[in-house]
Amino acid sequence: MNDYSLNGLLDTVWSHLSRGVADRKHPARHPTLATIAPEGPEIRTLVLRGADRAGATLDLHTDAASPKYAQITADPRVALHVWVPKARLQIRMRGRAEMRQGDRDVFDRLPPEAQANYGGPAPGTPGKKPDGSQGDPARFALIRIHLAEIDALSLGDTHQRALFTATDRWGGAWIAP
Repeated sequence: MNDYSLNGLLDTVWSHLSRGVADRKHPARHPTLATIAPEGPEIRTLVLRGADRAGATLDLHTDAASPKYAQITADPRVALHVWVPKARLQIRMRGRAEMRQGDRDVFDRLPPEAQANYGGPAPGTPGKKPDGSQGDPARFALIRIHLAEIDALSLGDTHQRALFTATDRWGGAWIAP
C-alpha cells in the first residue's frame, strides 16, 4: 500500500525518472512522447537520457530528419507518459521542448551503434533495412523538455493523485483520481 504525502509522491516520481536514466530495465527508461502534427496528436516511445529535478528538465534524443523534430520545431508543446507497473504509478508530464541539433559533445559520447542511428534515409522513409552506416552528427538532436506540470496517479489500495506545476514551484495539490 502506498500512502504518500505530496512531497513523498513528487520524490517518488523523480526517483523513478532518475532510475529510468540509469537502469536500462526500469520502465521509466521508455516514456511515451506526444507531439502535435498538422494532422493531430502523434505519440511514440523514446529513451529517457537525462532527468534533472533541479532544472525540471528531461532529455531525449532524436534524428533531426524525423517528423517529430519538425513537429516540435513548429509547436514545442509536448506531453510525456510513464507507467511504472510494480509501483502502480502513472506519471503524465507536460512541457515545452527545446531542440539542440548537432550537439557534438553529446553525439561523441554515444556508442558507435547509437551514432549510426543518425544517418541514412530519414526516419519513416520507405526503403531498405538500415545498413549500420556512419552516423552524421548534424542529424543528431537533443530534445530538452522544460516541464511545466507533472500529474502523478498512484493506483495503490487508495488511489491518490496530485498535480505539481512549475508556477506553484512544484508545491503540488491533491486532485481527484
